[in-house]
Amino acid sequence: MLQCPACHVEMREVSARANPGTLIVLDQCGQCGGIWCDKWELFPVQPDEAKRLDSVDEEQLKNPVTLEGKPLYCPRCTDRLHVFHDPVLPQEIQLQRCRRCDGLWLNRGQFGRYKRFQQKSRSEKMPKEERLRKLTQAVQDPRSWVTTGTGGIFAYPQAEEEASDLASNTVRGAFRLILQTLLRLVLGF
Repeated sequence: MLQCPACHVEMREVSARANPGTLIVLDQCGQCGGIWCDKWELFPVQPDEAKRLDSVDEEQLKNPVTLEGKPLYCPRCTDRLHVFHDPVLPQEIQLQRCRRCDGLWLNRGQFGRYKRFQQKSRSEKMPKEERLRKLTQAVQDPRSWVTTGTGGIFAYPQAEEEASDLASNTVRGAFRLILQTLLRLVLGF
């Protein structure tokens, strides 16, 4: 189990629904509510999961918290975490990134802010009707299907190549069967 970079207590694993229909395991601190995302885990998590993971505990908010100006360290590789600056992100979203393993630390509330920003950006870039049209096209095209596998976080199958391999194997198998049958007839086996 990983230790929280802020509180130094053991974090618990939480699962989050992600696109396209997978589950991603994140690490969350039960004390401060911060969330650790390994490389590529933050982006595919569905926006509505933020409400569940970044919920507010009113009793916990009443307790005083001392903010320490100390540097935070990566729970995976112990490298120092640095504030991630991206001109596209609003100032209120502050992610801390490990430069060695590319993990991201989000203090309580940052996960929800990021997901709201991500959802707003997507909806502004593409109207709902256009998204639905593209989605129906993608579902019908096997080349756009994404599967998890051993080829990394996502492996993209090449449906056309598999079909041509299947056709060539079928032709090769049929040719072999015909050749064997002819040889049996000629040689009398």
